[in-house]
Amino acid sequence: MDRDGTIAIIGAGIAGAAAARRLSEAGRRAVVLDKGRGPGGRMATRRGPDSLRFDHGAQYFTARDPLFAALVEGWTARGVAAAWGEPSGGRPGRHVGTPGMSAPVRDLLDGLDVRCGRAVGRLVRDGRDWRLAEADGAALAEDAAFSAVLLTCPSPQSLALLAGAGHDLPGVAEVRYAPCWTLMLAHDGPPLRDGPVREDRDPDATIAWIAENGSKPGRQGGGTLVAHASPSWSRAHLECEAEDVAGRLVSALRDLMPLGDIRHRAAHRWRYAAVERAVGEPCLFVPGSGLGFAGDGCLGPRVEFAYLSGLALAERVLAEAA
Repeated sequence: MDRDGTIAIIGAGIAGAAAARRLSEAGRRAVVLDKGRGPGGRMATRRGPDSLRFDHGAQYFTARDPLFAALVEGWTARGVAAAWGEPSGGRPGRHVGTPGMSAPVRDLLDGLDVRCGRAVGRLVRDGRDWRLAEADGAALAEDAAFSAVLLTCPSPQSLALLAGAGHDLPGVAEVRYAPCWTLMLAHDGPPLRDGPVREDRDPDATIAWIAENGSKPGRQGGGTLVAHASPSWSRAHLECEAEDVAGRLVSALRDLMPLGDIRHRAAHRWRYAAVERAVGEPCLFVPGSGLGFAGDGCLGPRVEFAYLSGLALAERVLAEAA
C-alpha cells in the first residue's frame, strides 16, 4: 500500500468520521463518500414541516471507554453534545448531539473532504490502486486513485462491494443486523406519563422505544415523539409501505398513551438498525490489499463501539504504511 496515497472511506457515519479524522491528524489525505444527503449515518436527524426535527436513528450514546469519554467531554464543553437526563441505577449517562444527533459526526468531519450524495457501486482495481465507480460503471471521484478503501457502511453493503471487486474480508459476512421501523410523530396530546422515555424489552411488543424528542437538549417544540418498532415487528413488516407502517404504529401508540390531534406523522425504515451479531474484533484489515472494514458490526451495537472501530482501522492503515 502506498504510504502517501489517498484513502477512500465509504460511509460518513461515526466510524468513517473517526477513521478520517485520525488519518488527517497523521498527515494522510482521506476522501469520505456517502450515498446520503449529509453525514451522520444512523446518527441522523429528519426535518419535518414547520421546523419540526426528529432524531429518528440512534437516540443517544454512552461513554464507557476513557478515550471516547474524553472526546464526549470535549464535545460537551463546545456545545456539540450534551447530557440527556441523569444517570440512574448504575447505568452510564446518556448523551446526545446538539442541536441534532449528527452534530458529533459533523464535528469530526469538519474541514475534511466529504462528498455526500455519492453512491459507490463498484470497487475497481487499477494496478496497485483502487478506483471507485457507480453501479453502472460511471466513475466516482474521478480526480483520484486510492491506495486504500475503508468500508464503514453496513456489512451487506460492504459485502456487495467486495464481491464485485473479487475480494473478501473474512468476518464481514458473519455480522447480523436487526431492522427497525421508526415513527416520527407530532401531536397535541400530553407528554409521556413516566418521563421522557418509555422502553419495552418484550420481544413480541409492537413498539420497543418511545422518546419525547423535545426533551433532549437543544431541541425545540413539545409534542414530538420518536417511536421504534421492535425488531420482530419490523421484520414482519419490513417490505410494507411507509404510510401503512405509520398508521399501524400510531394505532399501537394510542394503546400506550393518549394522543391528541396529529400534526405530522412519517415512518422511516432502517434495514440495518442494530447489530445482533458482531465480528468480535476492533476492525478488519487485509495487509497489502488496502481493504478494511469498521463500524458497530465489529464490536457491537453502540455509537461508542463504532467510533472505536473506525479509530482502530485508521491505526492499522497507519501502522502498515510506517
